[in-house]
Amino acid sequence: MTEHEEAPASVVLIDEAGAEQRFLLHDAFDADGQVYYLVESEADADQVLLLRETSGGGLESVDGDELERVLALLEADE
Repeated sequence: MTEHEEAPASVVLIDEAGAEQRFLLHDAFDADGQVYYLVESEADADQVLLLRETSGGGLESVDGDELERVLALLEADE
């Protein structure tokens, strides 16, 4: 981390079973009118998720074609 970079914010997410899990929020962004969050588990750095806001205000994991499309948009933006 350089002198001007801020550490990722720590957030608590509640999974489908009601258990709290802590994540580091690396990025929040809008793509094609949808809000996405890139998070990494504090307990397991190999667990990195791309989450999408739902119309009901919750979050759901993104995978498959949508994941590939959003990652391509992020790479093109850098």
